[in-house]
Amino acid sequence: MRRRAWTVVLVVTACARPVMRPVEVVEPSLPRVSEAEVARTIPRTVKDRDGWAADIVEALDALELGRSPTSVCSVVAVIEQESGFNPNPVVPGLARIVQERLDRYSAKLGLLGRPALHALLQGHGPSSKETFEQRLEHVKTEKDLDVIFRELLDYYDRKYPTTMMLLDTLGGAFTASHLEDLNPVTTAGSMQVSVRYATQQGEASGLTGSMVRDRLYTRRGGVHYGTARLLGYDAAYADPLYRFADYNAGLYASRNAALQAQLAELTGFKLTADGDLLAYNRVGRPTDALTNTVRALMAWRTRYARSLSDAQLRRDAATEKTAAFEATETWRALKRTYEHHAGRAPAYARMPDVTITSPKMKRDRSTAWYARNVNLRFQACLGKLRARAPEA
Repeated sequence: MRRRAWTVVLVVTACARPVMRPVEVVEPSLPRVSEAEVARTIPRTVKDRDGWAADIVEALDALELGRSPTSVCSVVAVIEQESGFNPNPVVPGLARIVQERLDRYSAKLGLLGRPALHALLQGHGPSSKETFEQRLEHVKTEKDLDVIFRELLDYYDRKYPTTMMLLDTLGGAFTASHLEDLNPVTTAGSMQVSVRYATQQGEASGLTGSMVRDRLYTRRGGVHYGTARLLGYDAAYADPLYRFADYNAGLYASRNAALQAQLAELTGFKLTADGDLLAYNRVGRPTDALTNTVRALMAWRTRYARSLSDAQLRRDAATEKTAAFEATETWRALKRTYEHHAGRAPAYARMPDVTITSPKMKRDRSTAWYARNVNLRFQACLGKLRARAPEA
């Protein structure tokens, strides 16, 4: 079995911004994986392996990501890790998780919080004769919970303030945005892809948020959006392990974590290499908060790159979640500085130091734990492809 090689090519876009684009070189001994071969990489216990394989192939083809063993096994491994090939997995203790979240929220609203929330939950949605409160008591899957919250928000929009005047006494603290935040489901589908990411992708192609959410809970939709998030961005990772880490910690987290480690070494700042140079709000937009990494960047600029303006540094840092960050003067200058002072080439990636906290999990984990587990499944999938019978 020959090894796969990776090369990096420089792509110049229409606006003349160079971007480092990784290209997987697949040797002749590894032809494009067929749909039947994809099915054989899926565990035998999975129902409708052929259907799953068809959706995986369709996603890779539609997104023009190729059917290399690396691409196929990356998708298979994440699906197996995240849901065990279930498009709408049951979340153990979901009703309890939701109730605890509602209790904490109503307690923050003062004496009227609990009765106000209880009054709202006595409403009905169009899909059930039960009240929202009754439905939440026995909710089991993410899709069921998502439907309840969408109907709850619609009910709120229609009834408030005509029949929910009580909520006015809470000074506007009981709003649609607050109610939406009570939904603990931020990832969904067979690949547990970020709902925010999927919604952004779907809306860019003309779909509404509700349409995207409905698709996420289908096998085909979950695989499509999850595959796009996993493989649909340029990063020169020599090892898929870092892409698995990014899937958990955020776009370019592994690349940026390496930069943070190098920055800490140059400046003496104690930085957590979590892959985030900036601070972000709940909807993923950067804030004006001055992070330790930005402080370290400013100290590095003062010491090593005085020709780089503060405004330029901040503009460059704002591109940290894109491939274009690698074409900025901040990136290039910092890498040059590190190589000169450390006497060695700077690493492109490292494992991000991120703790995974989720109401769906019994205990906290780390991104490293997640990436290693996905990588084990990835390697097992590759092993199945290596053992495949020669094609006629």
